[in-house]
This record gives sequence, structure tokens and C-alpha cells, in this order.
Amino acid sequence: SFTATAVGIAINENQLSLDDPVMSFFPEEITAGATERLMEMRIKHLLSMSTGQAVDTWSYMVERPDGDWIKGFLSVPVLFTPGTHFVYNTGANYLLSAILQKCTGMKVVDYLQQILFKPLGVEDATWEESPQGITAGGIGLSIKTEDIARFGQLYLQQGLWQQSRLLSAEWVSQA
Repeated sequence: SFTATAVGIAINENQLSLDDPVMSFFPEEITAGATERLMEMRIKHLLSMSTGQAVDTWSYMVERPDGDWIKGFLSVPVLFTPGTHFVYNTGANYLLSAILQKCTGMKVVDYLQQILFKPLGVEDATWEESPQGITAGGIGLSIKTEDIARFGQLYLQQGLWQQSRLLSAEWVSQA
């Protein structure tokens, strides 16, 4: 939810869109073996965990001998047309985090600290990272229970917090 919220804020800031091709952020990873389905994967497919992969990519990422989680995610075959097949995919959140870091120039935890955590009063947030220094995205965020409650209240209030709009009402509705 926190990574998806960061995506929503970045979309609102025109840094990316739901329909951006995932591989447009990783052109160096496009090889002769890149399939048409992989090339069809969009940001919205990562968010909805409908990447077309038949399995959670997490183990393929974290068990890579070279420690390259992005290559691990991209190495998992896309067996279904993106958008047509759901499977819980922790790696999809990681890839969103990697994309956000490319777009914003900041780790997701730092981006959220600046634009969301500080206004909500969240202090001392920590988030696990990949060997490449990218926020894990789908696991490893450590904040207090009260912080999670404020985050939930923000959504209940349609993105408003103390008379300030932190999230667009459109994003809250889509989320």
C-alpha cells in the first residue's frame, strides 16, 4: 500500500503514468530474448499484480547469485498477457520501487518521508533494501502501529490530512 501510494503521488506529479511500459525504465535489460508479453507489461500491471507471470518472483530475485533483483524479476517468464492473470507477486512491488527511484532520484522511503511521512507525523521509518540500494517495496517497512492508522485515516479522508491534500481523490478512488 505504501509503495502504491508513492506511485500515485508520482503519477500526480507527472513523473510516470499507469500505462508506461515497465521496460521503458530498464532499456539496458532488453535483450534478444525479451518476449512480446514482457514488453507489454505496464505500471498498472505491477500495481494490480497482473504482470502475466505465473509465480511470485520474489525467490527468483533474492536467490540470484549476483544479487541483481531487477534481473531476477525480469527473468521470470511472462506466460500470460499482462492484465489477464493475477498472482500475488512481491517482486512487482520491488520493481515499482526501482522505477520510482529512477523517476524521483530518491529511495521510496526517502520520497515518502518528504511528501507523506512528515505531514502524517511518521518518524523513524526504515525499509529493507536490495543489494542495489533500492527500497524493497513489498516487504520490510518498519513504522509504528499509530503510523499505519494515520495512513489508513488518510485514505478514509480521501487523501486529505489536516486540511492539506496529500493524495489526489482520484488516486484514492483508483487504489
